[in-house]
Amino acid sequence: MSEPSGTARRDQIQAFRTFQIWEEHRECYGYPETAPAMRRKVFGLNAAVPYGITEDETPTHTSSDAVARRKENDRNDPQPHYLAFWPKNRREFLRFLKWS
Repeated sequence: MSEPSGTARRDQIQAFRTFQIWEEHRECYGYPETAPAMRRKVFGLNAAVPYGITEDETPTHTSSDAVARRKENDRNDPQPHYLAFWPKNRREFLRFLKWS
């Protein structure tokens, strides 16, 4: 089961960018709203802490790295796709395990 590098991760990231817990679940179970500040932490600000990088310094360290170049390429792709290349049901998962 080969996949283009990072494709499976990109569609999960795309899904999380728009993810929001239903208001009924937030009220019933006490979940917080998935706010932009929370997403920024998930997408990298938490990882900056061990390196001693502040939120203001982050863009200078990440504006020209490999991830930034890949994001720019994805933005400029006239026909982007967010296909999932992982098993989607039990049968596919078991077949995947046999291949590993």
